[in-house]
Amino acid sequence: MSRKLRIISINFAFASQDVVLDSLESDRALFDFDIVLIRPPQFDFPPGKDEIHWQLKQLMKVKRSELDTFFLQGGVLVVLLDVPDYYHYTSERVKYGVNNYEFLDKNFAAALVKGKGTQITYSNVVEPFIDVLKKSTIEFTAYLPKVPITPPLSALKFFAHAGAGGAVAGKMPYSEGHLILLPNLTRLDEQAFFEACAEYRFTRQGSTPPEWMKQILVPGIASLEAKIVELDTQIAELQNTKQLREQELEERSAYRKLLYEKGKTQLEPIVLRALDDLEFGTTPSEIIKRTNYEIDGRTTKGSTPGILETKGSKNQIAQSEFSPLVIKLLADSDVSHSFSKGILVGNGLCETEPGSRLGDTVFTPHVLDGAKRNSVALINSVELYWLCCALLRGDNVDKNAIREAILTANGYVDLKPFSGTLPFS
Repeated sequence: MSRKLRIISINFAFASQDVVLDSLESDRALFDFDIVLIRPPQFDFPPGKDEIHWQLKQLMKVKRSELDTFFLQGGVLVVLLDVPDYYHYTSERVKYGVNNYEFLDKNFAAALVKGKGTQITYSNVVEPFIDVLKKSTIEFTAYLPKVPITPPLSALKFFAHAGAGGAVAGKMPYSEGHLILLPNLTRLDEQAFFEACAEYRFTRQGSTPPEWMKQILVPGIASLEAKIVELDTQIAELQNTKQLREQELEERSAYRKLLYEKGKTQLEPIVLRALDDLEFGTTPSEIIKRTNYEIDGRTTKGSTPGILETKGSKNQIAQSEFSPLVIKLLADSDVSHSFSKGILVGNGLCETEPGSRLGDTVFTPHVLDGAKRNSVALINSVELYWLCCALLRGDNVDKNAIREAILTANGYVDLKPFSGTLPFS
C-alpha cells in the first residue's frame, strides 16, 4: 500500500499484520479506521432470551451510529454477503427480532436470499474490486435477487452476478464514503484488496462540500429530484404488485404437489386446500383427545364427518400406510361416541408420470380390499389434481355430488367422471 490504510476486519481472517482482527462486539470504534470489512456474524445464542435480544439490538445500534460517522469521514465499508440470521424473542405474544445485518440497515437482511455457489459473472465496467474477486477464491453463500427498494441502499450498482438469479457484488457512494458488497470468500487476495481499498479511500475521495453549498441553487435540480421521488414511488408500487403476483403464482403452482409430493409438510397442506376447494370444510391436523393418535384433519361439511389421512410413496400405497387410519377411526369413535368416514388421499407411484397412474392402481389390492371392509374412501391424488384443474378453469363442477360420492363410498372413489378435460397426456 503506497499510503497507510487503517483497516479492521470483523469476522474474517487476514494474514497481513497491518489489519486489525476483531469481532463485532469489539470496543474499538469503527470510525477510527479508514477501511472496515465485516462478514456478518451468525448468532449462536440460546433462543428466546430478552436480555440477549436487547444486547444484540444495542450492539447493532452502536455500530450503526459509528458507521454513520465513519462514512462522513470518507470511510469504505466492505461487507461480505453471508447467510442472513435472526434472533427472535417473544413477549406477551409480540414477536421481537434482530438480524445480523442491522449494523448496516435493519431491512437489508430481508432482501438477501440464502444460496451457495462458486460461479459468478462480471459486468463490463471498470471496477477495482472485480480484479480482487478474480484473484480470490469465491464461495458465495447469499445473493441479492434485486436492488433493495428503500433508500439509501436503493442506490446500489451491481458488478458481479450469480448467473441470472441475482447479484453477489455491488457498490454505492455512502455519505462521503463508499459501501462495497462482495460475495463470501474462502481466500482473499490481500494485496489486490488493499489496492482497491486505497483507490476508493484516496483516489475516489472528493472534498467535503462546505455548509454554504446547501444555499447554492442549480436550475432544474428540484424538478429532477421530484421525478426521482415519483419514480421511487412507482418502483415501490410495482415491487408490491410483483410480490402479490409472485405469491399468487406460488399458491397456484402448489397444486402440482398433488402429483409428486409426500409427507406432512408438503402433501398434507395442498390436500386440505384441494378438499376445501370442494367445500369439505377441513380442519387442521390434531391429536385425538385422550389418545396419542394424530390425524391429518377432519371434514365438517356433507352428510357425514370425515377423518383425513394423506400418504405419498414412490411405490403403491401399502397396507402398512393404510392400517393406521382404521385404528384412528376406532379410537376417535370410542372418544366421540360417533363414527366418522375415513378418507385416505394417496399419491402412490409419485415418481411416475401422472397420466400413467390414474385409477386404483396406486393402491395395493390389500388396501383396496381393506378400504371396502372398513368404510374408507380412497382418493387418487392425481385425480384430485385433475378435479382441481377443472375448478381453476371455471368448469361447471357439482361439488355436492363429489362430496357425497366420497363420503358414501367404500374403497376407491373414481373422480374422473367429474373432472372434464385431462390436464396432461
